[in-house]
Amino acid sequence: MRLCVVVAAMAASLLLAPGGAMAASSDGTAATAPPINEPWTARGNEPNWQLRIDTGTMTFRPMEGAAIKAPLPKPSHEGDAWIYKVASGDLSVSLKAGVCRDTMTGMPSPVSVSIATGGKTLIGCGGNPSDLLAGKWHVVAIGGKTVPKDVTVNLDFDVATGQVSGSSGCNRYFGGFALSGEGLTFKPGMGASMMACEAAATATEKAFQAALAKAQRFDIGADGRLQLISSDQVTIEATREPKG
Repeated sequence: MRLCVVVAAMAASLLLAPGGAMAASSDGTAATAPPINEPWTARGNEPNWQLRIDTGTMTFRPMEGAAIKAPLPKPSHEGDAWIYKVASGDLSVSLKAGVCRDTMTGMPSPVSVSIATGGKTLIGCGGNPSDLLAGKWHVVAIGGKTVPKDVTVNLDFDVATGQVSGSSGCNRYFGGFALSGEGLTFKPGMGASMMACEAAATATEKAFQAALAKAQRFDIGADGRLQLISSDQVTIEATREPKG
């Protein structure tokens, strides 16, 4: 669990690793906490494997062979990676915060994972994709066309309830979305207000509604933009709105 203790008498905060022990970088200084919140899961493809961290325990299940289960070790911070080394077993886990994509579905996750065991290195992704999606996004392009500056379109994802809402250019809208292991879809029959608007806003709204209906998955671009994708084509691009 990520903990942050702010001490008024100090100029910096101390970020604690799971289990309450302060995590240190390789040079002995305090470092950002590992990018996990228990329970936490990572998976890999070709070969398939699963890693789960829960209630202070790390469990690795390979495609073949016995599972490795051990108390969660104190992590070390090496460069931009967090390293968990199991002292009593052949297992070392490296976590790096950053967009990681499933090699089969393209689904993005918030953490890249590397596992060393049995003389091999296994690669996969960890964390919940919803962590990347959650929050409010300002739509800047629909179907490759820039949204007019005087037209507001946004997406506000509440991942706890599976609801999305915002402005579609003219009206307010609200409805459900589904995030699965393979993609992102928006449920039909969204509710909306019934205002009349100028031609530019109305046209933008129609394009936005059509793009939502066709969405199949999402991604996060190298520039941090949210991308909604249909038939391998980016149909909506959005930038994250600042909190507050």
